[in-house]
This record gives sequence, structure tokens and C-alpha cells, in this order.
Amino acid sequence: MGTIKEFFATIKRVLSAEQNEIISVAGILILISIVTKVLGMFFLTLVAKEFGTSIETDLFYLASVLPETITNIILLGVISSSVIPIFIHIKERNGDREFFKSFDSTINASMLLFGLLALLAAIFSRQLIPLAIQVAGKNQLLGEGQLNEVVWMMRLLLIPQIILGVSAFFSTWLNIYQRFLVPQLAPLFFNIGKILGILILVPLMHGSIWGLVWGTLIGSLFHLLIQIPLLKHLKFSFKLFIIDLKDRNFLRVLRLGLPRVFSLSIEQIAVVVDSVIALGLSVGSLTAYQMAVRLISLPMGLFGANYATASYPSFARLHSKNDTAGFSKLFNSIVQQIVFLSVPVSVIFIIMRVPIVRLVYGIFGGNFTWEATLLVAWIVLFFSLGLVFEGLRTAIFKVYFAVHNSIIPLLGSMFVVVVGISSGILFSNYFSHFNSITPSDFIFNWQYFVTKGDGIAGAAGLALSSSITFSLEFVLLTIILFRKKIVTNFRIFFVGLIKKFIAALIMAIVCYLMSKLWEEVLNTTRTFQLIFLSTSTIISSFMVYIWSCYFLRIEEVDYFINLVSRNFSGLINRIFKRGKKNQVLS
Repeated sequence: MGTIKEFFATIKRVLSAEQNEIISVAGILILISIVTKVLGMFFLTLVAKEFGTSIETDLFYLASVLPETITNIILLGVISSSVIPIFIHIKERNGDREFFKSFDSTINASMLLFGLLALLAAIFSRQLIPLAIQVAGKNQLLGEGQLNEVVWMMRLLLIPQIILGVSAFFSTWLNIYQRFLVPQLAPLFFNIGKILGILILVPLMHGSIWGLVWGTLIGSLFHLLIQIPLLKHLKFSFKLFIIDLKDRNFLRVLRLGLPRVFSLSIEQIAVVVDSVIALGLSVGSLTAYQMAVRLISLPMGLFGANYATASYPSFARLHSKNDTAGFSKLFNSIVQQIVFLSVPVSVIFIIMRVPIVRLVYGIFGGNFTWEATLLVAWIVLFFSLGLVFEGLRTAIFKVYFAVHNSIIPLLGSMFVVVVGISSGILFSNYFSHFNSITPSDFIFNWQYFVTKGDGIAGAAGLALSSSITFSLEFVLLTIILFRKKIVTNFRIFFVGLIKKFIAALIMAIVCYLMSKLWEEVLNTTRTFQLIFLSTSTIISSFMVYIWSCYFLRIEEVDYFINLVSRNFSGLINRIFKRGKKNQVLS
């Protein structure tokens, strides 16, 4: 009994303690993210098994777009990113009382705006959904009963988004107090709730898609409740219905946050447009597109977002001290580490896309066909081309927010929307003229860019548009950072990136040759042999990447190997000491 109490006391101490060391925090957050993403992928695998890529799932994702859009604009975007440096400044310079006052006003103002938008969305959903379907050209596929179902799905899905928004405020409060682990556990429990929905509620509801809706609601409650104990432990205080319009700190938050709200609003327009474009393609294209997005988001969220979260307070503090050298060193370090980790993942997704998609979504068979596997893998290919730079987007945005600049990210968002929507329409039109997803079968025709066909390959155009747009945005935002002298030492920064891409090219060649060799030997229709092909190829090619990094003298490889070795040795020593202690006690 004592051992159990000691175990839970240790867990409580770890979760409630401050986490200050960036690389250690990022490492722990990445581990939690891996579990979270695995559960997320497991949920999507179950969805694929149960529903496949069908008009039913297309309409479910359509119903999810607007609720998620409102949340991303008002709640998740503002409080969790652009205004944190101001809150840190208030807390350190003016104390907890002023911080609580400004934070309460921000929460209440944001929730008021969110509630208003959610109410309007619920009221006008009967007009918004048919408009989206009409623009997509899918009127012929929907009866009155299906339309009512989509409308009510959207209305109900607004509820978990409100809960997730409140929970996002709590996560931000904990991050300001240097508590990152519990907020990172919240998405994990959100996925658990969704999995319960598909495992329990869908069968109870005779295979209805509504099980996913109710599972989302359960998951949002889990997301919120997991953070309550730590908030109580830290004596979290909140006053409802208080908005102090005379508070100068709150007005500073608005001045910095409103441009971010506007930029997110613009970006979410692009998200909605992409969904409508995908819905207007062949049946199942929206589902396949969403599956590819969620699969490719695994490495993006795994590295970029976690490093950005862990380093953000440090960027803000360095800027407040006018430490340009320290700021530049931290920027280069964070970007190089993210690229070092994400480049090999990008290579793996490009070369091994088909077996990865099959193992993630088709391992249980069901309604996820081989044709659906190839379609999702086709979209993943084009997403993977821009994976590295899109993964860096969160980090570079937070660099700008740390220096209290939300205008340039706003301009970046406007660039993404204009270029993204334009190129998305053109590329999806072009690809929609082909029923084949083999590059060698494609022909070039200028007219294909301005006319839409009925081929299955169209959604890949949206992925290609995304990769090109986000890569260009990263290049432009990075150039501005150096031109404005916010960061320095461009040569060191550039050379570090080039070395990593050279190592990635070597890895890609080896990965491709190994996969082709195994395909000649193994029967890839067998799950076990497909797993063996994938794991052996990935591990071997990754070792080639590590060797190439050593050869090119990339310093991150030594740093991370030493970190892993140190943590592994520490774990072994603790286990050994505990074993000796138990022997003495016995």
C-alpha cells in the first residue's frame, strides 16, 4: 500500500511542479504527443473501418468545419498564442492580482464573442449548410432528411467546441505558470472520449454517425476535467461576467490579440473553402482529404507545436531583456532542432506513404478499401512536400508574438489565404481530370487548371497548394526576421538547414531502394509482412540519416543522442538502485 501511495505522490509532484528546461519539457511533451497522436490515429482507424470514405463521412466533416472554425478564431488562437507575452509581463511586473484581473477580462470578452458567433451559427445553420453544398455542387446527393441531419450535427458540435475553448483558457493559464504536462494530457483524454464514442456509442446507435458526435462531446468534457485538479492546487481564481474596459493591460491584450483574431479568421476562410472544394470533387474526397490532413498533422504537431509551446515563455523573457544575441541563439537552436527531427519524418511519409496509410487506416479492414488507401496516400504525398516548413509555422509565429508583433503574422495569413485559395482551386481542377493516381499517367494541359473534371485525384491539388503556400510563407517570414534584425547570424542558420536537407536526400535514396527491394521479396498484402517491410525500412533509413548527420557534422545529432543516452542511463540506474533497495529490505 505504501508503494502505491508513493507512486501516486510522485505522479502528483511531477505534474504539479514547474517545468523550466526547454529541451526536457519539449521531450516530455513530444512523448505525450506521441501517445495522443497514436490514440488519434486509432480513432481515425476505427472511423475508417466503420464508415470508409463515403458521403456520410463527407457530411460529418462538413458539419464539423464551422464549429471548429469559430473555436480556432476566437478561443484557441487568441489566448493560447499571441497574448501570452503580455500576460507574462503583467504577472512578473505587476503581480498576480493584476494578472488575474486582465486574464478574467480576456476570458469573459472572448467567451462573449464566441457565444454570439456560436448562436448565430446555430440559428443560420439551415442556410449555411445548403449554401456550402450548393457551392460544392452536391445538391443531387442530399435529401431533406440528410440536410436536417447535417444541420443538427453542426449545432450539437458547437457544444464541445465551447467546452474545448474554456479548457484552452485553462491550458494557457497553466502554461504561463510553467506547467506544461497537464495541458498536454488534455488532448490525450479528448481522444479517449472520442474512441469511447465509436467503440460504445456507434454500436449502441446501430452504426449511426451520430456516435462520433456524442463521442466528441464526451472527449471535450475529459479535456476540461483533467485540468481542474491542478488549477485547484495552484489556487486558480476566476470572476465570471467581469470585463474591465478601463484596464490598460486588457486593452494591450486586445490591441495585440485582435490582429491575430483577424488573421485566424482569414486563415479559417481558407480551411472552409478547402473543405467545400473537396466536397465538390468525387464522393469520398473530403473524407480522404481529412484523413490525409490528420495523418500528416502527426509530425507537425509532434515537433513544431511542442517546441513552440516550451520555448515561447523564454522568447518573451529574452525580448523583454533586449537580449538580441540570446534571442537569435534560441531561435536558431529551436528551428534547427525542429528541422532535424521533422526532415526524416517527411522523407518517410513521401517514400512509405502507401504502407503507412494502409497500416494506420486499413489494418482492421472493414469499409476502408485498397482504392481508398491509394487515394489517401496520394494526398499524403503532396502534403509531405511541405511538411517541414508547415511544421515550423507555429514556432515562427510565436517568435513574432514574443516581440509583440502580430501584424506580420496577419500579413502572412493573408498571403496564405490569397495564394492558398487561388492555387487550391487551380491545382484541384487540374488533378480532377485524372482517374489515375500514378504520376506517369498525367499530362499537362493549361485548360485543366480552369475546368473541373470528375476524376478521383482532385483532392491532391489542395495538398500541393498547401505545401507550396506554407513553404513560401516560412521563407518570407524568416527573411523579414533577419532583415529587421530581430534575429541575426543568417549564414549559420542557412548552412545548418542545407546540411540537414543533404542528409535527408541521402536517406530518401536509401529508403526508396530498400522499400523496392522488400516489395520484390515480401507479400505486402499480408499485414505482418507489411509491418516488417515498413519498420525495417524506416529504422534502417533513419540510421542512415543519423550517420549522414554525423558525417556532415550536424551538431543536433550529438545533442539528441547524448540526451537520450543520459535519460536512458538514468532510468537504468534508478531501476538498479530500486532493485538493490528492495533486496536490502527483504
